[in-house]
Amino acid sequence: MAVLNIDRYEAVTVLTMNRPEVRNAVDDELMNALRAALLACEHDGTRCIVLTGANGSFSSGADIKKAIENGYTPENTFYMLTEVYGPTLKTIRLSSWPVIAAVDGFAAGIGCDMALACDIRLVSERAKFAELFIRVGLIPDGGGTYLLPRLVGTGRAMEMMFTGRDVAAQEAVQIGLANHCYPVETFTDEVLKFAGVISRKSPQALRRGKAAMLAALDSDYSSSLAREAENQKAILSSEDGPEGFLAFAQKREPVWTGK
Repeated sequence: MAVLNIDRYEAVTVLTMNRPEVRNAVDDELMNALRAALLACEHDGTRCIVLTGANGSFSSGADIKKAIENGYTPENTFYMLTEVYGPTLKTIRLSSWPVIAAVDGFAAGIGCDMALACDIRLVSERAKFAELFIRVGLIPDGGGTYLLPRLVGTGRAMEMMFTGRDVAAQEAVQIGLANHCYPVETFTDEVLKFAGVISRKSPQALRRGKAAMLAALDSDYSSSLAREAENQKAILSSEDGPEGFLAFAQKREPVWTGK
């Protein structure tokens, strides 16, 4: 059984973590498979990526039982975080294309941080997030200390980190942790519809807009203005550059080449 299922719906690629026996807990095999699939999306015609989990769970976090069996030492843990988990999380975050976390069920520990690394989080009514590292005496190690306060504010992020409590779907939307919440019965259809809308936008604008916004998070206002101007110039100089204006003037849908 593959630990990662890959499905394609036109320009939307869905990556489904598939270790249902451990509620999609992650290990080195799954993380490496995920990173390889994300890298393949860079040049296979994908325009939007959906990351989700099988059987009503996003991910329950790291597979601690397997880690103990493999030798759960400080050195092994450091290696996994820096050489396996870290590179995959950065690949999610820095993918050229929008990445949507479709959270149906539990997103806990590093599973929560994987969802945070995505650009947008869509949740079902039974979704829950938890930075549960504190429950085993640890701190977030999947980029949560960077991403969580930027999404929900420092106070809420500190509370989630210090208590490890569950944050249910509706609260997640209210505090900015998730974008939209859908019924369980229609969740998959709603996610694919949402992703489909994004995938039909200008590839140049998707790729450059995402990169510019991520850069702006660690930059200042003046630099962001300059970066935006450079990107607009590059887009308008491309083959797709005039298409948006022409389509608008001609009252038709634009046809994007991605060039």
